[in-house]
Amino acid sequence: MSPKLLGLPVLGILLGSLGCNGQPPSPPSIAPGDYASIIRYLKQHIPREMAEHQVPGFSIALVEGQELIWARGFGLADKNRGLQVTENTAFRAGALSQLLTATAVMQLVEQGRLQLDSPLQATLKEFYVRSRFHDDQNAADQAVTLRRLLSHQAGMPAEYLRDLRTPHILGELPQKVSGVWLNNQPGTRTAYSNLGYALLGAAIERSSGVDFEQQLQTRLLRPLGMSQSSFLGDSSHLPYRTRGYEDGAVSVNAPVRDVPAGGLWTSPRDLSRFVRMLFAQGRYQHRQLLSADSVNEMVRVQNTGNVMDFDCQVGLGWFLSPCGDEWVRPGIRTWQHSGSGNNFHAQISVLPEQQLAVIVMSNSGTGEALAQPLVPQILRMLLQAHGEPGEQGAQVNQPARQLAARRRVPEAADRQQLAGFYATAYGVLRIRDQGQRLFGEVGGIRFELLRDEHGWLRAQKKLLGFWLQDLGDLGRVQLDVVSVQGHRVFTAKSHGQLLAVGERIDPVPLPDNWLATVGTYTALNDDEANTPMSGVDIALEDGFLMIRSLQQGRTLTDYILAPVDNAHAVIAGHGPGLGDTVRRQINGVNVLGYSFKRTYNSNHLRF
Repeated sequence: MSPKLLGLPVLGILLGSLGCNGQPPSPPSIAPGDYASIIRYLKQHIPREMAEHQVPGFSIALVEGQELIWARGFGLADKNRGLQVTENTAFRAGALSQLLTATAVMQLVEQGRLQLDSPLQATLKEFYVRSRFHDDQNAADQAVTLRRLLSHQAGMPAEYLRDLRTPHILGELPQKVSGVWLNNQPGTRTAYSNLGYALLGAAIERSSGVDFEQQLQTRLLRPLGMSQSSFLGDSSHLPYRTRGYEDGAVSVNAPVRDVPAGGLWTSPRDLSRFVRMLFAQGRYQHRQLLSADSVNEMVRVQNTGNVMDFDCQVGLGWFLSPCGDEWVRPGIRTWQHSGSGNNFHAQISVLPEQQLAVIVMSNSGTGEALAQPLVPQILRMLLQAHGEPGEQGAQVNQPARQLAARRRVPEAADRQQLAGFYATAYGVLRIRDQGQRLFGEVGGIRFELLRDEHGWLRAQKKLLGFWLQDLGDLGRVQLDVVSVQGHRVFTAKSHGQLLAVGERIDPVPLPDNWLATVGTYTALNDDEANTPMSGVDIALEDGFLMIRSLQQGRTLTDYILAPVDNAHAVIAGHGPGLGDTVRRQINGVNVLGYSFKRTYNSNHLRF
């Protein structure tokens, strides 16, 4: 889906839902063929949800087979100019860009210019990786294939921070990032990587002989009639593009380097044409843009056998299960993807067997909270209109008090086994056995962990020690720690799907040279605007070396730093931002191309 699905573990979704007021009102029952009732309901429901979630602009498209059932814009594209969102207004698509990039790769595979199972280095000869998982350099480079990049299984870092906000350097990127360390062994687990898709874009340029935008326009966007779609520019370039908003204020048009991963501007109406092409097995208006075999390969599960992926299935570009989101109906086949960033949100969900699709886009990060329950709700209505009987998705949650009455404090041996530090993409999850009770804390949220009647862990919090506090989905999902291939994995079961949240990390003896890195560091890359991090802190806590990222003096999150040798350490755990290599330098450290110089030193610094 997006960084939040598989790439960003379900814990981030759950933390983002704290204080939610449960399920939205149920939509009406729909008779077969009654699309008018769906549209009528959405015309009333969407503006109410936009107001509740403070979303200035929103756009939607509904598809059945080769028909665009409905496309409509709501609200404002530009509040200062009073510009309304129409069905043709373009939004930032974020990670939905990867669906188009993956399709462009498959087109070049069909032409024999790229090979799906060949290493990236066969096309980008200057690119190489460093690896702790291979005995020799050639084996490491051979493991980074196009197929694994397309399915986020190549072991690449999620991002390469240096020049992240510098546009128009796609052709230079392979050389700039050459020598990057792999985060995990390729082909063993799915870990979301925007950098991987950016390199695929560079491979498209190299193999086609033209720049990325020209290749996409010539071979895909224009043939599909996607006239509002482009990977170039920002909202100030064209009048039909919306501005992004944060807390009601217009946000900065941040430049994007990795355009193949997240630079697309498009509309739901334009994307409906792309979906209809896939429904027609690669054909659009009497032109075969992609072979049926390529379409089928893109939506074939690619991560079978990756035990750490649990119940999340991925294809080439597409996610093929909800990966912790709500099922439209249990077990029904889906293709989906979503993307958030730069104060935009976009989501596409497809039911391929019924040839139904919903595409939504909004110009605020809060649009995600609107879209998550809305999209499966709409798909269930479309299924009824398609002639399938109505059926509810998620069951209505029982009241918190009723659930809490069945919970118990874990036994002493259970608490002792569970207590520890767990590495997650949202920072360190600390589970502590305190006062004969078990508590968890992550991202500044502290909660108690109890066992329910089925043996699952449940998160619970009481206000002033008496009144149950609504923890949203975090209080409803089933949690536990399981052993998988020698790893102690903190898991969450959401909507019947088991997902990895974090991994237990045990303290190990720390070398003196890494102990000496304790201190505060400031970024040296002053020549670059909009740097993702202004500094880092390295400190000791309970036998762990911890690293915290800083942005203008504000702490972003904390991770466990695990030394590998005298010069290198890794961010412990698996997931985006986890497994990254930190390199010691003279009076400083380097992380993904950013160098940091020590500004404060204390061998006794503690968190």
